[in-house]
Amino acid sequence: MNQDEAQRAVVQGEDAAVYAYSIAGARVPAQRRALAGLEAHRQARDVAAATLAAPPPPASSYALPIQPDSPSRARDLLAYVENALVPVYADLAAATTGDDRRRAVIAAQVCASRAVTWGAATQAFPQGQKSSQR
Repeated sequence: MNQDEAQRAVVQGEDAAVYAYSIAGARVPAQRRALAGLEAHRQARDVAAATLAAPPPPASSYALPIQPDSPSRARDLLAYVENALVPVYADLAAATTGDDRRRAVIAAQVCASRAVTWGAATQAFPQGQKSSQR
């Protein structure tokens, strides 16, 4: 995967995260944390998209792997989305060098940490797996 492909994947992953936070964020008790996550993903998407000559457009909707029909399922979805972004940022880190690589590694770490705050178990290599903790 080259750097442009990895950046496109980041934009697509961040668009999916924005969508998930827009849906599930309203169903969790931690509203401020959900809003902060939503804003963080919007900013990350915009930064990644700005590096591309033709960023991919967002989908009109996304298939949610977990239906956020309760507060605990909404937390599970947010943890899943955060963990799913970790390998996307790892791919970007592998495709870049220098400061770009450092930023991609930090983004992966932030997503992994955010997943844990939503109840995900800590993992050596998160892959968007459904959280097992509540």
